[in-house]
Amino acid sequence: NGIFNKVFHDNDEMLLVADIHCEKNDTFLQKRPTKVYQKYIKNKELRRKLQHKVLPSVFLEDEDGEDYEEMVTHRFALSCEKSDIRYKPLLTAISYEDFPHPSQILKGFPRNGVDIYFINVSRKMIYHLYDDRGCDVIASNKEDLHSLYEELNDWILDYDREQIDKI
Repeated sequence: NGIFNKVFHDNDEMLLVADIHCEKNDTFLQKRPTKVYQKYIKNKELRRKLQHKVLPSVFLEDEDGEDYEEMVTHRFALSCEKSDIRYKPLLTAISYEDFPHPSQILKGFPRNGVDIYFINVSRKMIYHLYDDRGCDVIASNKEDLHSLYEELNDWILDYDREQIDKI
């Protein structure tokens, strides 16, 4: 929550993006991210503005070299503000995605993946909590990251530190 609240201010224009990675013919799983919006977006009218696109898989292959030719990425995006999102329980659900927990988004579908991005349109920043181990914060202007770098320097992962320090 601490990093999230530093990246997003109350009136910032945001996009809540959910990418689901599944096989091309998987019609059940492609709808799964809509549950994210039903559960974590407060306003029902706002949820009706949810946009959906099917993209070629954002991954070319996995760690084992398996080809992702038969995979697609379903991208859901919703324009909103921080106050529209129940972001604390959503961040908790993302953190528990790799564990048997009631808040799991893709319960029972371990082969498939979901990525949820919070995009700060106003400040041109992206927050991606990838699991219980950490998050990425990306900005178009490195000055926007400077306060995070100063305040939370000991949180930077060692294998990223050298590259981040250079920037």
